[in-house]
Amino acid sequence: MSFDQQQVASLIRKFASADKLLAEAYINGIIYVDDQNQKLIEGLKKTGILRIADRSDEYRLTTDIKHLIDRLLLRNLRYRHNTDMSKMINGVEEDIEAYRFAFEHNEQDEAKYHLEQIDDNLYESMEMLENSLSVMFSNITSQFGFVNSLASKIRENERALAYAQLLVKELNQINLNDCYNWFNWAAPPELAHKIIRFIDQYKSIVERLASIVDRMKTLLFTLRLQEQTANRTRALAQYLKQHPEWEPQDWSNEAVVPKMLQRGTGLTLQAGINTTKASLQADFINIIQQLKRQARPIASKDKSRDSIAVNAEETATIEYLRDVYETHVETLFAQALEKQGHQISALDYWKTVKLDINPDLWLDLVFAQYCCLQQHIKRVIALEMQGKTLSGFNGNQLISEILLRRIK
Repeated sequence: MSFDQQQVASLIRKFASADKLLAEAYINGIIYVDDQNQKLIEGLKKTGILRIADRSDEYRLTTDIKHLIDRLLLRNLRYRHNTDMSKMINGVEEDIEAYRFAFEHNEQDEAKYHLEQIDDNLYESMEMLENSLSVMFSNITSQFGFVNSLASKIRENERALAYAQLLVKELNQINLNDCYNWFNWAAPPELAHKIIRFIDQYKSIVERLASIVDRMKTLLFTLRLQEQTANRTRALAQYLKQHPEWEPQDWSNEAVVPKMLQRGTGLTLQAGINTTKASLQADFINIIQQLKRQARPIASKDKSRDSIAVNAEETATIEYLRDVYETHVETLFAQALEKQGHQISALDYWKTVKLDINPDLWLDLVFAQYCCLQQHIKRVIALEMQGKTLSGFNGNQLISEILLRRIK
């Protein structure tokens, strides 16, 4: 094994021996020195893998190592890079000229070195653009990406669009005719193959970038519409809170409402005996005094007794009390569903059945039950309300008639 190979193998062994420590430094961003890892950290610092942080006992990964892990894992990778295509093209042209000189003078080692330089520069530039496009597309198509609000998402997409337009400007500096001239001097196949691969990747990236820019403009327009809708909804909600002029009428406590529909006072539940009740205090005192005078406590009753059969004839049947008016509303809806396009009047039904209920309350019940229907039934029945409109409102606030019609 040569000396260079020994150095590479030694560096890889250092990575393997400190795998957990380096993983902690990458995930947490920093590691601390203690008695157990001090020797290992000193060795990694000499190798150039770790560097000192803000304090003497804190260490971080060096920039090159962190970028290497980022690139391999595609973790925390940013799509905005300082892309200078003209500088890259000039560097490649210089390497090609050096490779041509070495190849024509039969300097094989130097030609091989320059060919590797050309391959690295072309590959790294295209790889950087590929990763940039992939991460950019992932960020703009995700719901919120790395942000947590609609406004932040819009700003993120605006920055991405600005970077994409800058990238288009940079890519326009590449002239494919000049790239074809790089191997028009009877270049060997290995050089021509690398250049043609670079040209193919460049065309693919330009097509993808154009598609991404169009997608970004469409998404940005959609996000701005959503932001406007959200702002209008918030403003309307705030306006309604500040102007509570209209409130729905409460029929439950009026005299015209049947007893079944009146709102009850509710049940008052008591978990135990109310000891603060004055009428019971004398009995409580008597019980407490009797318990104090007992010489021996009263034995509990024997609970081990035989089971007693239940006489089925003694059981009474409790009839199910169904809401009569809910039944009438369901009958009204059923009549509306019987014929396509046939219109049913809620007031005509009220008159025909002769319901013992105020007509305004009956219309409110019909509308309330319609609002409680499932969506697929609502799409079948069309509801048309007639009545007066109060000033300052768009809909019917005083309903005088409801017409139902099947539309599907």
